[in-house]
Amino acid sequence: MVPSQVNIAGVILAAGQSSRFGQPKQLLPWGKQNVLNTCISTAKLTKLSPLIVVLGAYYEEILPKMDQEGVEVVINHHWAEGQSTSVKAGVSALRENVQGAIFLLADQPQISVQLIVSIMETAWKRNTVVLPVIMGKRANPVYFPKQTFAALLNLEGDQGGRAVLNQFPTTLLEWLDEDMAGDMDTPEDYERLRKRFGLDLP
Repeated sequence: MVPSQVNIAGVILAAGQSSRFGQPKQLLPWGKQNVLNTCISTAKLTKLSPLIVVLGAYYEEILPKMDQEGVEVVINHHWAEGQSTSVKAGVSALRENVQGAIFLLADQPQISVQLIVSIMETAWKRNTVVLPVIMGKRANPVYFPKQTFAALLNLEGDQGGRAVLNQFPTTLLEWLDEDMAGDMDTPEDYERLRKRFGLDLP
């Protein structure tokens, strides 16, 4: 268990354009919620605090359909310049008293409470970057301790947080549930994940 006085933030990156879908992936159905709200609900269950959601493309459409209770919303107006702009927007919104932050992707609604909590516990014990490894491949979400924030703020273009991994100690967290490694780059990915989790449309 992570002590209650330890503040680990959550940053959900949800600013993408979803160009291969033709509609915002964030608002696709997932069970009784949409994809983004599922990510938010899971993050809330883990007690990540503060919980920040970075929106960009479609933010005017997403905001009214998004669970904003207990969430800090950051609008990244520079989303088209690459993922680095969303990472920097999220880091810039973090308060001084956080130990670090777990960065989650809004197109991974299947990420479990158990995986996030395991990352949090490892982060508290090690105070390093914590990177899940699933079926031999690096996966998400990833924890970045406070000492990495300055480097994250120097990212450019389409760089994500992994661009700074070689600068900091990293703990690899082996995880056996291969479903956690899925994402929704294409409509086919989305349908495959829905079927895998028993969420087929009637």
